[in-house]
Amino acid sequence: MKAIKIIYGKENFLMEQARHQFIAACQQRAGGKAAVQTFDKESPAASVVEAFEGTSLFSSGSIIIWYECPFLPIKKGGRSRSKVSVEEAWFLEKLANISEETGLLFYTQGMMDTGCAFYKQLQPIADVMQAAPVTEKNVMPYVEDFLTQKGKKLTGQAFQYLRALFQTWSDISLLYVFSELEKLCIMQPNHCADIDVGDLDNLFAGTMEKNLFTFMDYFLRRDGGRAVPLAEALFARPDMFLKNTGYMLSRLRLLLAYKELKRSRTGPRQCENIMMQINKGRSVKYVLYHLQKVVSYWTIEELHEIISNIFVLQRNIRRGTASVSDMGPLVCLYCSHKGGV
Repeated sequence: MKAIKIIYGKENFLMEQARHQFIAACQQRAGGKAAVQTFDKESPAASVVEAFEGTSLFSSGSIIIWYECPFLPIKKGGRSRSKVSVEEAWFLEKLANISEETGLLFYTQGMMDTGCAFYKQLQPIADVMQAAPVTEKNVMPYVEDFLTQKGKKLTGQAFQYLRALFQTWSDISLLYVFSELEKLCIMQPNHCADIDVGDLDNLFAGTMEKNLFTFMDYFLRRDGGRAVPLAEALFARPDMFLKNTGYMLSRLRLLLAYKELKRSRTGPRQCENIMMQINKGRSVKYVLYHLQKVVSYWTIEELHEIISNIFVLQRNIRRGTASVSDMGPLVCLYCSHKGGV
């Protein structure tokens, strides 16, 4: 481990995890209780240098954390600075003689400008950890690792259910995900290691993403008694309307594609591959499992009709001749009767 570390990014949990690990490693390397000093973006560079050059009388080492160091700016577009300032050059010279018992951490919230001259000269002598935002494409390994540490594991259907649920999220916070999983583990009996789909009913309860996911399950079954009460909150505001109708349309298109593929007698493997392409490369295992249960509720003609009606509603809202409140009657219309195969 190097004496200098850079942590930056947008995933707070991973950043804090890396910060704690760095502090623990520095404490171990110092052979005692190292003193921790913190600085912010307003702190003079000279004060930081004085901290890592000085020797504490009460500890065997020092840990300096510089939050939002102005020498390491956030990337905001435009060209990066190609030359270091006089002050930055002086600071880099001081870093060359940093003590092995001292740890210096640069900690920045946001995506750092890795093209700036200061970063390029600092990077070779530092360990770098970038906490990129977690997305629905890479969240599941974190979920599985967390549950493994708790002595739990997801069944195959529960894994696919959660993966499909995360596809409705625009932003994923691991801190929130782990706090909800912690509650789930506490509620599970100690002797029960497997977590099945039924155990996930109350996970993320009350969030818009979970309500949207639940709404679509009810709507595709044409269960108006359960779908309509959720619809009002999901489509009440213009910003929510655009996002949530986008997800609704994606599920309806998948159902339409599935019915057309089944009508053309497409094989299961080819069907899954085509559905993945329609779903922008995302897994469709849980989606296919669910579509098989609701496929008989809709005719191909009805699916074409509702997709067209949603597009027309979106267009009329942009023209000012309709409002988001018109989504409620549309939902009621397609929950009032059931189609056929």
